[in-house]
Amino acid sequence: MKIHLIIDHPDSNSFNHSIMNAFIKGIDTSRHSLDILDLHADHFNPVMNKEEIAGYGRGEWLDPQVHDYQQRLRSADYLALFFPIWWIVMPAMMKGWMDKVLLPGFAFTKGANPDPLLTHIKTAAIFTTTAVDDETHHKNFNNALDWVLCKGTLNFIGISDTRWLNFGETGIASPEKHQAWLEHVKNFTAKL
Repeated sequence: MKIHLIIDHPDSNSFNHSIMNAFIKGIDTSRHSLDILDLHADHFNPVMNKEEIAGYGRGEWLDPQVHDYQQRLRSADYLALFFPIWWIVMPAMMKGWMDKVLLPGFAFTKGANPDPLLTHIKTAAIFTTTAVDDETHHKNFNNALDWVLCKGTLNFIGISDTRWLNFGETGIASPEKHQAWLEHVKNFTAKL
């Protein structure tokens, strides 16, 4: 299986990067191949300009990175996303990746009743971090990311089997708790 990993965090020493590295350590590389996209290391520009907006409805892209990112999605069987939750949803680069890459004609059909086009990606796992504990995050923010990303965007483009793992109190919890989370991620991916 080809696993496409996308990370959006500017600090390579972040816990989000540690989570991604734990994911990678848990993978059986004799059975799976990895394709890692670090949006910050790639200097991805998440902002859609006037010309890109004009071509959006036609499924046109101007940024050559978009074409590369689409090709990488085309060859993926599994998608793993890693990012902190900032202001209830994903950071700008992850949102911009969705805006610029998941175009009509590529991720979904054009028209009034669009159909998903990325149905070859059977599963997605989303790994996030928050400063508040999980219970507070889910209760007070109404599982916003689940609605926006899992039930919304990913389902809309054809990835209906999603798993969201959030690690609350990141940076506040004990080092032992952080280490336990990383072991959990390794065990999660070892079962793929």
